[in-house]
Amino acid sequence: MSQKSLIKNTSIDKTSFDSREFDPISYINSKFPDENSLVSLDSEIDTLKKELSELNNELISSIHEHALLNTELQNEIVKSNTTTASIISEVSTIKEKAEKSESLVYEMCKDIKSLDIAKKNLTFSITALKKFIMMLTAIDKLREYCEMRKYKEVANLLSAFDELSSYFKKYENVAQIMELYKEKEAIIRELKLQLEEDFITFTKGSSTLKPQSLSEACEAVEVLGPSFKNDIVRKICGLILKPYGETFQTAENSSLENTERRYGWLLRSLKDFEGPNATVFPEYWGMTCNIIYEFCGITRIQITNMLEKKAMSSDTDVAVLMKALQSTLKFEAKVQEDMKKQYSVYLQEYQKYSTEEDKKDGFMKLNYKGGEKRVKVEFVITMLPKFKGSISDSFEPYLRPYVDKEEQELLDNIRKSLINDDIDYSSDLKVLNSSLYLFNYIKTVLKRASQYSRSQTMFDIYRVIKKALKLYTDQLADKIMKEFMKGGKGDEQGFESMLCFIINTAEYCKDTLPGLCDSIKQSLESPFNDKIELNFEEELFVGLLNKGIEHLLLSLDNRLEVEFGNMLKINWEKLEKVGDISDYVKGIKILLEKHLKNVKNYLSDMYFLFYLNKIVVLINNKFINNIYKCKKIGDLGLQQLQLDIFEIKTDLIQLSKGENDKAISSFTNFVNKTMVKSENILKLLAMNKDKFVENFRKFYEEATNADIEKLIALKGLKRNDVPTIFK
Repeated sequence: MSQKSLIKNTSIDKTSFDSREFDPISYINSKFPDENSLVSLDSEIDTLKKELSELNNELISSIHEHALLNTELQNEIVKSNTTTASIISEVSTIKEKAEKSESLVYEMCKDIKSLDIAKKNLTFSITALKKFIMMLTAIDKLREYCEMRKYKEVANLLSAFDELSSYFKKYENVAQIMELYKEKEAIIRELKLQLEEDFITFTKGSSTLKPQSLSEACEAVEVLGPSFKNDIVRKICGLILKPYGETFQTAENSSLENTERRYGWLLRSLKDFEGPNATVFPEYWGMTCNIIYEFCGITRIQITNMLEKKAMSSDTDVAVLMKALQSTLKFEAKVQEDMKKQYSVYLQEYQKYSTEEDKKDGFMKLNYKGGEKRVKVEFVITMLPKFKGSISDSFEPYLRPYVDKEEQELLDNIRKSLINDDIDYSSDLKVLNSSLYLFNYIKTVLKRASQYSRSQTMFDIYRVIKKALKLYTDQLADKIMKEFMKGGKGDEQGFESMLCFIINTAEYCKDTLPGLCDSIKQSLESPFNDKIELNFEEELFVGLLNKGIEHLLLSLDNRLEVEFGNMLKINWEKLEKVGDISDYVKGIKILLEKHLKNVKNYLSDMYFLFYLNKIVVLINNKFINNIYKCKKIGDLGLQQLQLDIFEIKTDLIQLSKGENDKAISSFTNFVNKTMVKSENILKLLAMNKDKFVENFRKFYEEATNADIEKLIALKGLKRNDVPTIFK
């Protein structure tokens, strides 16, 4: 019986004993709350003892059962250990048998492997013997075909021998193999000499071989390698060009006058060569290209020698020199274009080949003689030499006479154009014709020079142009000074018109220079084009422009002297009444209108407004200077002057009439800002001493001590009277 069943049959509350918060004292108190309840104490104790006894019996029974189960478990463990030992023993036996089987199989495989190696060695020996016999046969046939000049078969045998040789590469030190190679090398040496002789005699025209045989000989040359092929090509080129070198090295032919004849000789020789040799040499060898390139090298040396002699003797005919250079440039351009057309197929094929990922075999596929042919890249013309400049570059260091001639002609033309520089009043540009002629002539010089050079000579021409531009500005500046010194007597309007045209011309030239600079840069190659700039020349034209405006203003200034002189003739101290407008103001207005009517017709819009600003400053300064020149000004005089300056300001603002709104607004602001100085001076003169001192810096902040001395003199004051206004 379990503990739970015992508790269940008693009056004891099971939940009370199971609770974690079970309190024996509380439990007893609950069972026996008072003395009367103790009556059942013995009965409760007996019940608990009975319960305890039953629990002890159950525990003893459970211990006994556990002891029996433990004995059975130990017996099972012993039995399991016995079974495990038996299994281990059987596994060991199986492992021993497997090792014996593996050893047996290994021995069997070893025997099979030995037999397989023996088979391979036997097969290799038989194959090597066959190939060796084939090589011996090839050597015998090679010697025979060389003697018979059967070059196609020779080429095939050489290729076959090389292919067979790769099989014996590991055995090159074997005596029989070494002997065979030596014999082959001896045959090849004789073959090379024989091929050279055949090609030389054929080139000289004394060969008995047919072109077909020589064409097959080219196949043999390719098998012998690119180095030998280059030797053959070089010797053939030398034979063809030998008469050229001898002919044009003689005294009667070694002159620049015969330069064009040189190129004619080559073209005739190429025609003669390509006729009988059209089917001999493979086109992809580029024989014609090689001949021309060798010709250029010889010609460059001979022409350089001639130019050197001419330079040392200082006896250079520029016309002959430039004609020789021109014919050379024409020849170079022609052969460059001709070769590009002739070999375009091979150049394009090489471009395709160079973009392929797999180039390990080094062969190109070409369409040749109606079929496809695999050719090693080394034998194909893959790029053209640089024919342009190959001869003409030799002229470069000796073109100084040409540059000097261009300089002299350019400077002379500038002087002549300025002498005959009539002003075209109907022209839209309103510039001197000489400027248009100048830039047109410069473009002609550039175009002409660009045909001859893109390096030092063209750079020298650029320096000539800089010199020409400076000469032009200097000549125009001198013209301004000469005309100004004459004072424009008899034709002031014509003088002012000329100044307007010079100002416009300077502006036109300044604006044209960036385009000219770009043209020069495009005509030059690096590093010369990086050195091109015309900043100094732009500054020269800006200076000329300012000089023109300055003298135009000086001309106006001289004409204004009369009216401002009339202003000084007025007795401003004793003026009796204030009129509407003073006569001198009317004179200034009439003079300005007449002057600006002429100037506006010819001066560009941008510089017309700029010139108007200059006039405003000029009149303001002249008005102030005249005020300073007055000994004393009365109250009525000050009122009249204030009225006059207001009228002058109004007249000046009207000068911009006809311009756009923005220009008028800008000019009006400038007039107000400038003329306020004159207005403020008159206001100060109208004040009493205290107000004068108090407001002086407010009205005339930028006044110097000299200005202050003049003003206080007009006020009848001394320095000590107003010390605070001095700086």
